[in-house]
Amino acid sequence: MSRSLFRWLAAAVLAASLGQPPLRAQQGPPPTGAQQDPHAADELAAQRQALGFLGYLDQGRFADSYAYTGMVIRAQLDRDAFSTQIQKTRVGTGALQTRELIDAGYTTTVSGAPEGQYVVLHYHASFANRQDAVETLWLSLAKGYWRVVGYNIK
Repeated sequence: MSRSLFRWLAAAVLAASLGQPPLRAQQGPPPTGAQQDPHAADELAAQRQALGFLGYLDQGRFADSYAYTGMVIRAQLDRDAFSTQIQKTRVGTGALQTRELIDAGYTTTVSGAPEGQYVVLHYHASFANRQDAVETLWLSLAKGYWRVVGYNIK
């Protein structure tokens, strides 16, 4: 290839590239989790705690699940009373087949509880004797830890 042809091709490529801004400049920076949901870290931490709590329920260790509860529950029920109540909630469901998070949401108010920091989680669950259930958990932040303050299954 002659030098003049090479220079002409190089100049044409350079001119074409100067007419278009870089792709990154057109798109801007990718959105981060904080830009999408400022409470994403809280929701994730609450999910981890909820899964620990649910794990005990799934194993039939109802009294042990009390370790994951917060003051809203503990102010009303001792370990034995809580175990009895939560066992009644799960009676007849059978063994867990699947569980999938539907949604997680951060809020500062929950009905029947004082104002604070809460995460509400909804899980779609399938049990041996109840195939289409929705589990709802309410967790509150206390002393740096997310604690279960409510559980419901429908």
